Amino acid sequence: MLLLKRSTTTPAMGHTLFTFTMMLRILFFLCLPCFLIAQTEKNKYDFAPCGTPTGIDPWLLRYQQYPQDYASRSQDTLLVGVQIHLLANDNGTGRFTTERLLDAFCRLNSDFAPAGIRFYFKNPWNLLNNSTWYAHDNIPKGIEMMLTNNFPDALNSYFVQDPAGNCGYNLPYAGVAINHSCANPSDHTWTHEVGHALAMPHPFIGWEGKVYSYSIPTPELLTYDYTYFHDTLETTVPAPLDTALVEFVDASNCAIAADRFCDTKPDYLSYRWNCNTNNNSPFKLKDPAGVEFEVDGTLYMSYSADECQNRFSPAQIEGMRANLNSEKLAWLSNAPALPDVVTTAENQWPENLAVLPGIQTTLQWSRVPNATYYHVVGSRISSFALRDIETVTTDTSFLTPVLAPNRKYYWKVRAFNDYSTCAPYTDVRTFTTGLLSDSYEPTDADFACYPTLLTAGAALQLTCGEKTGTQAHQILVFDAMGRLMLQQNVAFVQGKAQLLLPAETWAAGMYQLVLLGTRQAYTQRIVLAPR
Repeated sequence: MLLLKRSTTTPAMGHTLFTFTMMLRILFFLCLPCFLIAQTEKNKYDFAPCGTPTGIDPWLLRYQQYPQDYASRSQDTLLVGVQIHLLANDNGTGRFTTERLLDAFCRLNSDFAPAGIRFYFKNPWNLLNNSTWYAHDNIPKGIEMMLTNNFPDALNSYFVQDPAGNCGYNLPYAGVAINHSCANPSDHTWTHEVGHALAMPHPFIGWEGKVYSYSIPTPELLTYDYTYFHDTLETTVPAPLDTALVEFVDASNCAIAADRFCDTKPDYLSYRWNCNTNNNSPFKLKDPAGVEFEVDGTLYMSYSADECQNRFSPAQIEGMRANLNSEKLAWLSNAPALPDVVTTAENQWPENLAVLPGIQTTLQWSRVPNATYYHVVGSRISSFALRDIETVTTDTSFLTPVLAPNRKYYWKVRAFNDYSTCAPYTDVRTFTTGLLSDSYEPTDADFACYPTLLTAGAALQLTCGEKTGTQAHQILVFDAMGRLMLQQNVAFVQGKAQLLLPAETWAAGMYQLVLLGTRQAYTQRIVLAPR
């Protein structure tokens, strides 16, 4: 595809057309960052900002030429289904954490909110263990990953440790890949790649893989290679080079140059750069006519640093909405979105600083309006860098695995739903597991309780074998719906104990009493008689 050359009546008259010789023609362009930050582990600046040297999408060309054919069907918020794929090594290590995914999804929806576009989790997250895909060194491996695992009718997003040396990339026919290091709460890499998925090019299209120089006359025409990044899978490798006009400051060719959006100003910077206090480039550039300008760093589709970016342009927003209402119609949902989760859950059990036996314990928290899921995490480290407890549940309680004795544990809970993940975690609470001095493991035959038909106010007698001395065990009581009604540590003296249930407010019916041993749980059924 050859873009029209700029008219000879432009301010560039008399200037000699300068064309760049490609220094390296490879299967795909890696957009080199302008600086590296030296540290022991890689961060996002050690990766190219984006591996997507997008050409002008054929759909976008049609849209820009005939916008009247893509009139917005509605100003309502468009609900876009996203399929999450969380990659790990073959042994399951290194997966993007739930906490980081919820933060990144919150950022994605926040960035797209002014566009009237909202994303939701369409299906359960897909957990994949494959070291080759988890850290892939070339785009063809990413193609294989996506075409093998994609879900239909959704924006497929893959979180990997290394997407071919980039912070991220988009394959128009497959999905987006995001680097763990570039998906922090303040990062916009996912937003940038989703912009590509909705047909948005870089504002500096044609400069991918090139470094702008103020001392060299700026060309009017650029060539670039987007093998693997057509709107369909390219079978000719390498694909023929494409061309793009360089945009002028006076906007005289803005409708046919670069990204062809006239409300995105000239940009020739295809590497990571920091902005000044005005969110512009801290240095001047010159267009082909020699006119100086600064690059706008506020656009998500640019390569400015994340702290500079804060918007899509109005024309980009109209283009993305039109793309969803036509090309990506299958991604949209007509069902109403769930309301936002805005309330933080409250930890209810165990009480803060509680001392518990070194066995399983039940964590319990309050139900949150509009929440359908709760992320529960616990650790012996206050930073939660290593997790002893982690789950996503639809319930408001969770029975932990067996915990180490004589250890302090930190725990917190976060409520969310498929559309809303921005609610914070609860305040961190702690509990300590104690050491049991006279350890004894009961058997099914040992544990019993009576009477099995209990009246309110009567004490329940418990037996736990004939072991002498004092032994502590944790007792749980659940109602017929599986709701935790009571959790209490009980001291058995010579195998016997009493338990007074606060049953005055309990409904008559069947209950399950559970004694937690050090290796398993033991159960008995009791019936609360009508009052």
